[in-house]
Amino acid sequence: MEERLQELLGELVACNSINPTLAGGPGEMEIAALIAKLLEAMGWQPEVQEVAPGRANVVAVVRGRGEAPPLLLNAHVDTVGVEGMEAPFTLRRDGDRLYGRGAYDMKGSAAVMLALAEHYAATPPPGDVLLTFVADEEDHSLGSEYLAKHWLPSLTTPPAAAIVLEPTEEKIAVAHKGFVWLELEVEGRAAHGSRPDEGIDAALPLGAALIELAALARELETEPADPLLGHASLHVGTLSGGTAWSVYPARANLGWERRTLPGESDAVIHDELDRVLHAVAAAPGGHHTSGHIVFSRRPHRVPVESLPVRLLQKACPDSDIAGVAFWADSALLGKHIPTALYGPKGHGAHAIDEWVSLHSLIRVYEAMITIIEEMERG
Repeated sequence: MEERLQELLGELVACNSINPTLAGGPGEMEIAALIAKLLEAMGWQPEVQEVAPGRANVVAVVRGRGEAPPLLLNAHVDTVGVEGMEAPFTLRRDGDRLYGRGAYDMKGSAAVMLALAEHYAATPPPGDVLLTFVADEEDHSLGSEYLAKHWLPSLTTPPAAAIVLEPTEEKIAVAHKGFVWLELEVEGRAAHGSRPDEGIDAALPLGAALIELAALARELETEPADPLLGHASLHVGTLSGGTAWSVYPARANLGWERRTLPGESDAVIHDELDRVLHAVAAAPGGHHTSGHIVFSRRPHRVPVESLPVRLLQKACPDSDIAGVAFWADSALLGKHIPTALYGPKGHGAHAIDEWVSLHSLIRVYEAMITIIEEMERG
């Protein structure tokens, strides 16, 4: 299995599947075609789903004996960019470490899923195993959103449990934060710097917004912490405005991200936005100000007593229950299916020295075999 997992991962890493909207890459069509070809060679009938122009999922149903409910496994196949990396699309082994873009986040897990498909080509599992290789997790999660909205409702028998194989350091992750992207726009009036009677500076009121955001960030740190996820947080992401030193800026923009905890209401976020707007409105100068939510994804939590967590605990009795700092597609799937996260050890997601532990991939593969065989006993 060691050689086969390394071989499969090498093929996946060799495909440039950099996310086009995040980092200007070609997207997932090439890697989707490769995965479909590999699955077909194993005897399965994969479906390539074009979820947006040039963006594709691959799904395949590993048919079982009908003795257990279906289990869904999920991995994304898009990656971030490769700036600063040497030979990012060539898998390199150094001891237990397999280096390459996406090896850890998360083509290693996709290789595990392909190895599972190969294993069950000869002997069917107790129940169906739904393999989902999805697009765009690194940006807007178009792939898993498509699954949740269109593919899952079309299934005759819905999955009883789902496991997202994100790299969790072999911990059983039951929760992660959500996020909200917010934007504030201030309109002023352009004029030459020598004409202060004509100009309205759109940038200066952002100072009031920054002060209010700093106060909100301090308040979040004093709220009760989630036992697995810690505190909610916010940070400024973008700040822009103006065209030249000698010109009053006609427009200025501020963007910030709010990381949310399970249980936080939408009203809390809207109240925070109102506080920032009111702070800017109180600043002198006659500005027109608007603010809105640009994009958001919900946080996720699955009960410890849920089926996927119980199965993972049986298969991995030494693994800790944990929360993870990153957002994942589990939040989208979890609205429809009890969903936990479990994946390999490694390092360098989004970094130039990305690697995954080969022996950890083997342990994840073995854990999935145990879970698939235990599904009937749930």
